[in-house]
Parts: sequence; C-alpha cells; structure tokens
Amino acid sequence: MDLPTGVSYAHSVHPARPRAELLPCPACGKPTDALRAARIVLLDDRTHFLCSVACRDAFRRGERTHQRETPPPPRPSVPDRVREATRPRIDLPSAPRPQAPPTRPPPLLAGFFAVLALALAPFASIWAAAIASAALSMAAALAALAHGASMRKQVGTLAWAVGPAGVALAAIAALVARNDHVESWSAFLGAGLAALAIVVRVGLDSRAREPIAALLHALLGHLPARVRIPAGDPDELRYEEVPTKRIRTGEEILSIEGEVVGVDGVIQGGEASVLLHPGTSSASTRSVGDPILAGARVIRGAIRLLSTHVGPERALVRLTRFGTAERDGASIVRLADRVTRIGGIFALLFAVGGLALTGNPGLAGRLAAAAAVLIAAPLLSARRCAEAPLVTAAAAAARRGILFPDPRTLEKAGRVATTALCASGTITEGTCEVVDLHLVGEGDAAELLGLVAGAQEPHDHRFARAICDYARARDVQFVAVRRSQIQSGRGVTAQTREGALVIGNRGLLLEAGVSVALADAEAARAEERGQTALFIGLAGRVRGVLAIREEMHVGSRAAVQRMFDQRMEVVLLSGNHRTTMEAVAKHLDVTHVKAELLPRERGAEVKRLRESGGVVGVVGRTDGDRDAIEAADVAVILGEAGGPGRPGAITTTSRDVRDAAAALWIARAARSEAVRGVLLAVGAGAPLVAGAAMGWIAPGVAALFSVGIDAFALPVGSRLLRRIDRRIPTE
Repeated sequence: MDLPTGVSYAHSVHPARPRAELLPCPACGKPTDALRAARIVLLDDRTHFLCSVACRDAFRRGERTHQRETPPPPRPSVPDRVREATRPRIDLPSAPRPQAPPTRPPPLLAGFFAVLALALAPFASIWAAAIASAALSMAAALAALAHGASMRKQVGTLAWAVGPAGVALAAIAALVARNDHVESWSAFLGAGLAALAIVVRVGLDSRAREPIAALLHALLGHLPARVRIPAGDPDELRYEEVPTKRIRTGEEILSIEGEVVGVDGVIQGGEASVLLHPGTSSASTRSVGDPILAGARVIRGAIRLLSTHVGPERALVRLTRFGTAERDGASIVRLADRVTRIGGIFALLFAVGGLALTGNPGLAGRLAAAAAVLIAAPLLSARRCAEAPLVTAAAAAARRGILFPDPRTLEKAGRVATTALCASGTITEGTCEVVDLHLVGEGDAAELLGLVAGAQEPHDHRFARAICDYARARDVQFVAVRRSQIQSGRGVTAQTREGALVIGNRGLLLEAGVSVALADAEAARAEERGQTALFIGLAGRVRGVLAIREEMHVGSRAAVQRMFDQRMEVVLLSGNHRTTMEAVAKHLDVTHVKAELLPRERGAEVKRLRESGGVVGVVGRTDGDRDAIEAADVAVILGEAGGPGRPGAITTTSRDVRDAAAALWIARAARSEAVRGVLLAVGAGAPLVAGAAMGWIAPGVAALFSVGIDAFALPVGSRLLRRIDRRIPTE
C-alpha cells in the first residue's frame, strides 16, 4: 500500500500506527504536532498549526516569518492522512445513526387465551367448559406474567405478580361456585375479564415504554466501544486502540474527523468542528479548554481530550438510572417504590381481610373478594407514573444538549420558584465592544489608550479583549506597564511612569483616591444606553471614560418569558452599574435587579433569596459566577456539559440561555406529570381496593376499573415526550 508522505509506523498493540511529521509554527518556527497544536487557523485554503495563543494572535497580525513562501504539493490534511493510513488496520468506523430497538410484539398468546376464556364463560353449566374457561384464564395470566418478566427488577415482585395472582384466585372462586351449584357463568366471565385486563396492562406498559427506549437507544447507540489513546513519545503522533471501558478519569484520548467522542472530557490540544450532542445537526467550533460530551461527533479537525467522566458516570449513560430508587433517586420515585412494596403487602392483607370480613356468602364469595383486591391494586401504575416522566425528561433534555446530573436534581429543578440570572454571558453574548473613549480634560487619546491596552493585555477577560481589539483597530502602540493586577469584579490597576493607573468602576477609583465627578455625566449617558462605563484614572486624576457595549443574547427575552410563564420570579445579578442593568432589565420586562455586586456578593445575594423561601435556581457560567452557582439550590451552567463542573449542576452543551429556560421547563413538566400520575393511581386505586375488600366490587368490575387507571397512568412517559417535542425545539 502506498503511504502518504510523512507517515511512518511503530509497532505495539496493533501492527501499524501513524506518526505525522512535525510542522513549523508559521509565527515562531517551533516544530508543532498537528494533533497537539494549541490553535489551528484555516486561511487561503490551507491549515496553519500554531503552537500557542500568542502565536495565533501574532499570525493574525501578519507576523508570519516562518510561513512557507510556496504552498507544499497538494496532499490530504493530517486528520485525512491518519484516517486513510489506519483504515485497513484499526477498526474505528464512523458510528452510523443507530436504529431504533426492535419493537416487542404484544402478548398475543395471552390475549388469545383470555378471549377463549370469555367465550367459554356462558357455557359454565357444562363442567368441561367451566374447567377450560378457568384454565385458560390462568394460562392467560401466566403468559402475561412471562411476557412482562423484565418488570420484576424494575417495579418489584409484588407489583409484577399481584395482578396475575388475583386472576388465578378469581378462576378458583368461579370453580368453587360451580361446584356449589351456584349460577356461576358471571364468575367465569369475571375471571376472563380479569385475565384480559392483565394482558391489556402488560401490553400498555410495553407500548408506553417503546418511545422512551427508542430515545435512549438513539442517544447511547452513538457511543463507541473503543477509543484511541496516545502511546509512546508524546512528541510523536502515536496511539493505540483500547476499549472505552478501560479509560479512567484523567487519561487522554484522541478523536479525529468522523469519529464519535467516547468519554466526557476537556480539550487539551487541537481544534475541531463538532456536533456537540447526538440530537443536533449544527456544528460548533471547539478548542483548548472547552468541554466535550461523550457522544459528540468530530466533523472536521482533531482534538486531544482529558477525560472527566468515564464508564457509567458519563452524562448520557447516567440517564438509564433516572428511574431507580437508589440513594440519589428522586423522592417521588423512592416514595412510589415504598408504595408498591408496602402497598403490595397491604393488598395481600386486604385480600386476607376479604376472605374473613366480606359480606359475600360462602367460600366462593370470599375468594372472589380477595381476587378483586389483588386485581384492583394499582401498584404498577403508581411505580411507572413516578419513574417514567423522569427518564423521559432526562432523555429528551439530553437530545437537546441539556444534561441533568441525577434524578434528585431534576426533581428539585421542577420546584424552582426564583431564578437568578448572572447577566454577563447569559443575558448578554459574553463578548464586548468598545464604543467610545471620552477624554476628560486635555491629553492625547492614543497615548492614554496605549497605557490602558498595555495594562489589560495580560488578562483574559472580556473587557480586556475588547479594549485590546479597540486599540489594535486604531494602530495604537501598547505601552508597557508594571504590576498589572486584576481586581475581581471591579477593574485593573497598574503602575506607569506617570503614576498609578486605575481602570474600573466608580468604587475602584474612589478607593484609589481618584474623584470621578468630572467624568460622571459622560458615564451616566453611556449607562442610560445600557452600556458599561469604565473610568480611567492616572496619577490621581480621572482622565477618561470607556463606553463598552455588550450585545444582548438573541434569545434572552424568549428565555425570560418562558420563566415568567412558569410563574418564576426572575432576578438579574450583575457587577455593572445599576443604571446599565436597569436599561437591560427594562428590555426583558424584569423588575428585580441586583447590580454593582462583586462575585462574592452575588453569592451572598443568592443565599438571601434562599432564606426568603422557595427553591432558588441560578443560571451562569463557571468563569465569574462560581460564588452564585455554589450558593444556589439548583445551578444551570451554560456551555459546561462534559466538563468537571459543579457536582449536582445542570449543564448544557451550548451557551444559549434559552437552554437554561428549557431545562427548568422540562423539569417542571416532568415533576407535575409524576405527581399527578401517582396521586391519580393511588387516589383512584385505594377506594377500589377498599370496596373490593368489602365485597362490593366483583373481580370483573375491578378489572374494568383497573384498566381505566392503567390506560391513563402507564403512557405518562410517552405523553410527556410528545408535550416536550411540541414545546421545546431540538435545535
């Protein structure tokens, strides 16, 4: 086989592994590994691999001293060469879109037996027909029991077996009545109806779970069974293929074009265009420091990940445990689990009570009362109503790039009464633009801007980036400063030849002994327009005001309106001036604004909101909103799905605030469906069981009522899924 130029092979686990040549960084000339490049720039139909962020910025400014004068002969890009070289030897095919799991057929045999039992019931005066009808009723119950055998682990033995046991008891009661020469065709008819009701219950349960199972299969079917890990010299592109289950937290994996990421992780090298979650068709660019979710597909480029969650702790895999009654399970599921277990025992006790206390005469009447109790007990419906909405909500949210960490958090998110929005990066885009520099008094604007840009350049902050871009656009030379320090939430201080330089809000300048009175009017005008005013103080005097605009997120108003529709109180938290935030709040129709707060003060404000009562949710990002997030009952962190994050926080793959509003809506819908279903199942079933125990309700009538309860309760998950699909778009 002809190999592409620059690719060699090393032997270990597999016969061949590619090793790509080191390319010179076009800015500094340092040999750079394509897969481990800090930044990748596509320009003039060529891919440029740069060794650092500083080199990328230099490259964009035109400093390309080590760029090749003539492009090399056309050949595939590094990811293409890797894929082509490894295709014959390493079995890592692109994961096809998973097919839906096969649909399980309904319990036709059990239904056939039940119909035959009903057909023979009118001929119960003939002993052969009576025995056949009773036997067919029991056979139908046993066939339904076997068909729903998977329910035993999910809902418990009593919830699984109590209904069929009631059918068997009803058939025995009918035979006893026939032996006592009582007009018994109605008893055999009741046993047949009870058997048919059990068959319908199992069929309804199986059909109701099909769309949820298909959704989970579509999400989990993307996950690869094997991944690539680096091997040998870290300066060479060498890797080996290992099973995904062998990866541990903190290990590195490689993902190239066309592959699906196998673990949750954070990008350590490279840049790629990625479909961030299985339900999306829109690719996003991700680079060093960005989190990636297991199940994301690399469309173009290559990335090196540091794994954060592996094996069963991956966010998508955790969805399968949302219906369990484990320690971190939702309280509604744990309650329903206790109801099905204790309720099953009580159903047996009521059945015994029916044998002893019923007013029906004879052994047949007492057996019929006990059978009616077992048939009427809504154990399966109560359990399914609790678990199905949570599993459905978690899976439907994951398809939209919203990840709930556990069912308890999902349930608590459904009770959020107050939502605090950390404005920067949620309501606003998170990127800034300097609109104007207003000088106070006489001076050189370019010289002042050069000092400010020199003080801001070392810091990775949205205001710092905006100021530096503003200076570069005007060809202003950055002036070197000393001891540039960022003051969290307030600004930056530095030392220059002329004296102390202070750039920030009013509080920072006043603390430094600089009066802002001469610039206050200009700052107020900017703040009334919804802009942020940064004062510039130099050598004890205010020298200027920078007006910085943060664009409103296109979906912020829709997100806030969705929260209002859920009857939530919305509070804006920000470190900006109150006038600026009031202008933003007016656009959103928000009346509660907490402005001019430092990061730790935002955390204290969230604690005060919690003390006022109700569950408090916070929507923010990890860079700057950590104190508020830590203080919240429920935290929604934008753009953090796949990362280490905060334990117990809801995360999203996108940075769109509408996803946060959708997460709260889905959680509320799931909780309301679960509570409503459990209350209906228990509330309607309890009087039915009591009436059956007293002998007032025959087995056939109990069967009809129980089918009515099941018909509403069992499809609660698929009903919620349709509701979510109507209200929340997948993109």
